[in-house]
Parts: sequence; C-alpha cells; structure tokens
Amino acid sequence: MELKDFIKETLVQIAVGVEAAQTEVRDCGGFVNPAHRSDPKNNVETHFGVLGNGQNIFLVDFDISVTVVEETGADAKAKLQVVSFLKIGVGIESSTSNSATNRIGFKVPLGLPVDAVSEEQLKQNDAELQEKRRKQSEAIRAHNKNKSNSWMG
Repeated sequence: MELKDFIKETLVQIAVGVEAAQTEVRDCGGFVNPAHRSDPKNNVETHFGVLGNGQNIFLVDFDISVTVVEETGADAKAKLQVVSFLKIGVGIESSTSNSATNRIGFKVPLGLPVDAVSEEQLKQNDAELQEKRRKQSEAIRAHNKNKSNSWMG
C-alpha cells in the first residue's frame, strides 16, 4: 500500500470508528469524544487543542516502516510503500527494482467527530455563561454610573 493511501485510510477509519461508537457508548451512559473546553496548560502530548465548538483536535502519531522502491523500465518511478509482512503478487513485469526500508515518524492533527449531545450541552452552558457575564457587566455599569452621579451631585 502506498504511504498516502495508508495515511488517508488510517485517518478516515479513526474518524468513522469514533462516530460509530458514539451512540452505543452514549446509550451506556458515557461519551466518546465529548465537546468541552480545556485549559491549554493541562493538554497532554496527544491533545493538540480545541476548536470553538468544543471539537477536540488530537495528534495522530504515525511511526511507520516504509520501503522506497525505485523501478527501472518503461514507467520508472520511485514510490514510498508501507512495509507489509505479506505480499501476494501475480503477474510478470519486465522491470527491475531496488528498495531500502526506513522508518518515518510524524504527527497529524485530526479533529474527531464530537458527540452531538455533549455539543448541545456545551452550547447551552456557553449561552448561560454569556448571559451571566452580560448581567454582571450591566450591574457593574449601573453601579459605576450611580457612584459617579452621587459624587457629582
């Protein structure tokens, strides 16, 4: 499998698996990837951040053995292939190839699907907090206005 296909399929399968598990886990009383706000100081190594809607961004850590295959022949090109332990091939090609195996490591930020119920709860909490702050600001302005009027009066 080519490296690009392996990365794509891995990320897609992670997201699809998270989304597929959310309803069943919620039915048991839990949440898979709940929407939340986090303190940046408390982030662990795999947690990249949180978007405004509470969507978590995780770092998917890849550590892959790849083979660089350089072919000679009519369609000569080099490809990165993920090392597999079982290769089955049928057919005869008139080309030769040289290969070398290497390890590569990298991280890809991935925003996973957020649990819909927890996302709604987060929105409601945000709206309540915003209303509370608005009322506090109004009270402070009113207090300051009364204080300045009594000083002048």
